[in-house]
Amino acid sequence: MDARRTFRLDRFRGSCHGILETGTQTFLLLVAIRVFEAGPTAKALLVAAHPIGLVLTPLSLYLISRTGLPAATACSFYFFTAAALFAGGAWLGHAGLFLTAMISAGIALAQFMPLLVSIYSRNYPSARRGQLLSQSILLSVTTAIVFSFVGGRLLDADLGHYPWVITAMAAAAFFSGLAVRRMPSAPLIRSASRNPLASLTYAWKDRVFGGLLVIWMLMGLGNLLVLPLRIEYMANPDFGINATNAEIAFITVVVPSLMRFATTHFWGILFDRFNFFLLRTLLNVFFLVAIVMFFHVQTLGLLAVASAFFGLALAGGNIAWSLWVTKFAPPGKEADYMAVHTFSTGLRGVVAPFLGFYAITLLSPSATSIIAGGLVALSIILILPLRRRAEG
Repeated sequence: MDARRTFRLDRFRGSCHGILETGTQTFLLLVAIRVFEAGPTAKALLVAAHPIGLVLTPLSLYLISRTGLPAATACSFYFFTAAALFAGGAWLGHAGLFLTAMISAGIALAQFMPLLVSIYSRNYPSARRGQLLSQSILLSVTTAIVFSFVGGRLLDADLGHYPWVITAMAAAAFFSGLAVRRMPSAPLIRSASRNPLASLTYAWKDRVFGGLLVIWMLMGLGNLLVLPLRIEYMANPDFGINATNAEIAFITVVVPSLMRFATTHFWGILFDRFNFFLLRTLLNVFFLVAIVMFFHVQTLGLLAVASAFFGLALAGGNIAWSLWVTKFAPPGKEADYMAVHTFSTGLRGVVAPFLGFYAITLLSPSATSIIAGGLVALSIILILPLRRRAEG
């Protein structure tokens, strides 16, 4: 166990992750739309690249376990691959090649989390994992805010500067790979099965783990159902708000980011010291308040309050999402459990946004939020019997 070295290197990786997060979620789509005039299918694939990659994590983890490579070496390989794709695609100047490279990079980046969880489990003491990871997330939030400002100003000055923005993402991926490669790690436990999807069986073999996956799926679907609709709700004059671009950016990006920055370390402490089922209940309540409130108010002040609740829940949710399997997986199986979790995350990540945009064509935003809130409420109700099963 080498917590100090891992912590130092992971903080550096966290700083780089903020650049990658902002770039993949915002700038790549912006370039695809405004530079290459990408069609709806290309844009959908670009947005879905990360969820598609998450769906593939059980397969990639199976293949890595067969190689005998240390987790850190395998993890760095995905970062280096993404760096090469970003750097190459940035300067090709061809729409098809650009989109292919960016989609492939997004899929590659999605593979690292189960491997990183294996490293955390090996090197961080169980009583402090949440607090240690929270420091990396704080740095990630900080660099995300800075990069969104600098990258946005650069593209506002001249869209032709987009290769430099993506090259910065390539550098972030490359240095992430260097940092992860130096972390102490061990090879993954090789699966006895020849089925590359064998790890998915943990979802029903371990009833508590499977139940938590169902709860996470309900909460995640409810959240993702309305997450992309926040901008539509504020921007579309048909819904009565018709906010400016600056107001939309402030409420949907700045407010939750500031709340994440202010509360992430607090949530890390709670993760380490609090009963996980109670923690998950509290997080889901905050998500429920944010979802229902946001789509039932129309003043900017109340929208900001709802967005603050979302940021509060997201701060704790990020830590819980990254580490919760370490509380339930048998020793040495953390990466396999995480692969099942990321697989289910990818499934809902692909499906939910399409359902949300379809629902809003048939229902009002407030009605859509009630459906989404109902899914989150159901997840809260199911936590109590699952806790009794786990503790009984």
